[in-house]
Amino acid sequence: MQKQRKSSKPAKPVRVPYLTGSVYDSETPKSALLMFAGLCGVGLGFLLLGITLSFDNVPLRIALNILLLGMEYLLFYYSGISRGAIAVNQGEIMYRRQETEREISPSERSRCYHPLKGYLIGLIGTAPLLLCAIVLALTAHRQAYAIGPLPSWMNAFGTRDDIGPALAVYASPQPYTLTDFVRLVVRLALMPFVNMVGSENADLLLVLERVSPLLLLLPAAAYGFGYTRGTAVRTQVHTDIAQNKKKRAKKARREQRRRQTPQRRGPEALN
Repeated sequence: MQKQRKSSKPAKPVRVPYLTGSVYDSETPKSALLMFAGLCGVGLGFLLLGITLSFDNVPLRIALNILLLGMEYLLFYYSGISRGAIAVNQGEIMYRRQETEREISPSERSRCYHPLKGYLIGLIGTAPLLLCAIVLALTAHRQAYAIGPLPSWMNAFGTRDDIGPALAVYASPQPYTLTDFVRLVVRLALMPFVNMVGSENADLLLVLERVSPLLLLLPAAAYGFGYTRGTAVRTQVHTDIAQNKKKRAKKARREQRRRQTPQRRGPEALN
């Protein structure tokens, strides 16, 4: 029982010191561009899945779209973890250089881990979509049903003086405004929310468009929070390395004792 209790005792975390870098470094634009590319890829995925996840069964529709959003946030969360672990590793290397009094360039120092760097990367990567969402939130209005096209058989009545002016409104093109453009971009990025609200609910869609800047910041927040977990990942890595070293040392000591212990001889054969 005592052996089992000892073996089940959690390992003591091994924390390696590291240098802290700056909030912004030379790798930040590249990471932000990758973040933006990820958002575009997710938006394309939403476009492909949007039709299949907009059926009439409301509870199932909401559940599946929430699951889709969870997958999106987990994707950016784990991307942030990966980036944060790399930055902490850079900080550990720079700390060892500092301890050995070797030169550290400002660029190398700035690439070290900083707890706010992940949030800045997420914010810069989301900035193009965020600007569209802010414009939409400021200019959005409740949408009414648009005028549909006339049947082709009614085109002949367009030349009549008594009917033509009334039908002219159907033939006149509707102007495409800046709000329409940013609405298309934002709704594509927030397709699961649009599916949950439903295209027939104009009031809730208006609320969704008004709060769209906050909703678009959720992937950036997931990325930034994941980045802060980079320290825990590196701690776990060093803890696992220390545990493996202990196990190998313990195994080596057992092997050494086994070799040093004289082997017992069996009973000598009778003559």
